[in-house]
This record gives sequence, structure tokens and C-alpha cells, in this order.
Amino acid sequence: MRAGTAWNDTLLQRELTFRSPKEWTDLLGISAGFGKLRQPEAGTEMLGFSLHHHSHDMNWGQPSALIALWLLPVLAFLLVRAHRRRQQLVTQFLDRAMADRLIPHLPGSRAAVRAVLLLTGCALLILALARPQFGEYFEDVSTRGVDVVVALDVSRSMMAEDVKPNRLERAKSDILDLLNRLEGDRVGLVLFAGAPVVQVPLTTDLGFYKSMLRDADPNSAPRGGTLIGDAIRKCLNCLEERADRDQAIILITDGGDQDSFPTEAAQQAAARGIRMITVGLGDISEGARIPERDEQGSLRFVQHDGEVVWSKMDENLLKELAVATEGAYVPARTLRYDLGQIYDDHLARLTQSELSTAKRRHLHERFQWFAAGGILLILIQMMISEQRSESQVLRARAVAQMGGQS
Repeated sequence: MRAGTAWNDTLLQRELTFRSPKEWTDLLGISAGFGKLRQPEAGTEMLGFSLHHHSHDMNWGQPSALIALWLLPVLAFLLVRAHRRRQQLVTQFLDRAMADRLIPHLPGSRAAVRAVLLLTGCALLILALARPQFGEYFEDVSTRGVDVVVALDVSRSMMAEDVKPNRLERAKSDILDLLNRLEGDRVGLVLFAGAPVVQVPLTTDLGFYKSMLRDADPNSAPRGGTLIGDAIRKCLNCLEERADRDQAIILITDGGDQDSFPTEAAQQAAARGIRMITVGLGDISEGARIPERDEQGSLRFVQHDGEVVWSKMDENLLKELAVATEGAYVPARTLRYDLGQIYDDHLARLTQSELSTAKRRHLHERFQWFAAGGILLILIQMMISEQRSESQVLRARAVAQMGGQS
């Protein structure tokens, strides 16, 4: 009996050999390209973490979930330890022959099968969480041909907190909403305070655009102040004079220009057929204080001549700029607004005809296969009895009794 038990232990240990995540992925048919980023082909759009599956492309939508594969060796260790612990507890109180006669233990081979099913099922569920994608298909995407430059005020007054969390962060969040509405349009970003800076030239790479937008803060502009006219002229420099694309400028600010002749700049835009949507952020009555941190890191409020500065939104100028370009003024103030919807209402209709059609490359989501396989294996594992059948137990006891009589 002891020899048989030792053989079962050896079998269980062999079946539950620890494997690294790379080995688990190899077992499931994924080649050794684990963790390798692949550049998308020219003319296609594809984001994510790429692997090579033989001659086919494979992409992970949530590659961070693959880290959970390291839990499988831990689970295997716990299964082996539990199996040994159970045997030790039985033999601690009972003689081996008596234990085999009275207690229907789990056969070693069946324990190994259950363990392998459980581990493989868990591995498949983890891979499903990582969202495997393979099998390409193409989607026709129509490009409308609108060029949009967003001029974002990053002056210190945009740090006022009458709009939560503050005016600047609110504006950045609303621009992200706008980007979700852009399909085929090019978008640029100009940051301005006392001087404008082209943060992102016209592009269709929204991933790059978002990363640059998140980094925008009052230190992004070289000087303090608010020169809206200079910002508009910088936007005009970003927009090429061409007849095959409609063009627009979205200005997001709390107003308060400092003699930069913004109306004249807006008239230049109107002469080129460029419309402006102006968005005013901030309270127009009481205003708000502007927080900043001193050299010791303590929070205080901006002062001028010994008095705390209260920043109020100046909407009169923003209305003039919108009227001059036959655009629209959005009095956001301290209220919620949907910049994406504003884009649809005022800019998406600029181009009445589609200029071109491009094909966008996608990969099919295949996590359902892995999830279904994992659940199925775990269900099978649960259906395998942990005990011997009654007939097996009776036969084992009969054999033991015959051996005792002899």
C-alpha cells in the first residue's frame, strides 16, 4: 500500500510541475513573442500589446492581466501541499492499513487530473481577462476632412477651483470627450498664456494627442499672462490654406485678454473661412481665488499689491470672437457641458460631402473562446468525484478483510 501511495505522490508532483507564464502561453499555442511590442502596418490602426501566433497576428487588449499567470505556480504548490497534508493527518491517527480500509481516499491519478483541469481552466480564464484578439477584418471609415485646432488657456487663472477640480483640468477632460467624436478629422493643440506654444501639430494620432494633453499645465507656456490674440494667430499658422478641407478653431479660456488684439486675429480667421467656437470657463459674478504653492510647498492664493486676486470669466470678448467668425460662443461658466456634442452641433456639419474613404484594420475579440474553455474545464473538474465509488470502497475493504483473515 505504501508503494502505491508513493507512486501516486510522484504522479501528482509530475502533473503539477511549476510553469512560468511564458511556458503556459507556449502550451496554449502562443509562440515565444511574449511581451514584444509590434509596430502596426502602414495604413492601419491598431493599438495594444502584440504577439505572434504562428503566421497570424495576435493582440492583447488588457496585457496587464497576464501578470496573474504567476498565481498558477502558487496554486499548484497549494494543491500539492494540501494533498500531502491530508495524507499526513490520516496516517497520524490511524494505521495505514486501517486508514485504507475505513477512509475512501482520492486516487492519486484522479487527483492529478483534477489539479491539471483546475490549473488549465484558471489559465484560460486569465487569458480571457487579457482579451486575446486575432483574426483581422477591415472597416470602411469615411474622412470628413475637417481640421480643428484647440487653443487651451494654461495661465494661472485656469487653476481657479470655481469649476471642479479646476478650470484647466475640466477643460482637458472636455477636450478628451471631443476627441471621441473625431473620425477622420485632424486635430491640433495650442497652449497659451503669455505666449502660445504648438503642443501638437495637426494629426490623426489621438493616442499621442491625449498623452500631450494630459501633460498640459501652467508651466507649459513660457510666460505668464493671457494673450488670446497671439494664440489665435498661432492657430492660423497651424492651419494650411487649402480649399479641400474645412477648418475651425476651438478656444477654451476664462477670458481676460491683455492687449493682444484678439478681434483683429479673429477677423483674419474669418477672411480665410475659419470658424471659431469659444468656450468660457469660470464664474462671471464673484469669481474665484487662484491657488498656488509657495517655496515651502504650503498652499496659498495669488496676490497682487498685497490683496488676493479674484479671477472672473470675461465672456464679452469671447462672444465677439464667435460672432466675427460666424461661429458659436459656449457660456460654460461653472456648469457641465458636452464639448463633443457642441462639436457635432457646430463643426461636424461643416463638410457636406465625404472627401475620402479609408480602411481601418481591426482584430476580432476572442476572449469568449478562452472564457468558455476555462469554465468548461473547471466544471469538469468539479464533476470528478473526490471519493472512490461505493463499489470500489467495498472491494477494497473485502480485499483488506481477506488479507487480515489469511
